Amino acid sequence: MKERTNEEELELFADLLEPAAEIFADPAVEDAFKSGRTVASAVKVAIKNHKSAVIEILARIDGIPVAEYKVSALTLPIKLASLLGSVPEITSLFTMRGQKIDGASSGSATESTEDGAN
Repeated sequence: MKERTNEEELELFADLLEPAAEIFADPAVEDAFKSGRTVASAVKVAIKNHKSAVIEILARIDGIPVAEYKVSALTLPIKLASLLGSVPEITSLFTMRGQKIDGASSGSATESTEDGAN
């Protein structure tokens, strides 16, 4: 595989955001990662629940148009192993949660910086 330029890597990252976000937004995938089961368990859930997103990610990484991409059961484990080398970083990127709008607190408390003077 030819080495990508910085600009090509940025384009690839941008192309991967939506399919990766779809996968990591799935509560079943998140639960599989957090439950202490193996990474393979989470990958299995991701593949079963998000086949088209997984195919899109693999095709884009390989530089093959999605419509032309063919999954190979022989090379898939190797590709997934290389992708999953940075699982903690990837999952933390897509599983960060903000404050909930419904009023229930899910984040750390913050201190007011106002001193009361107008």
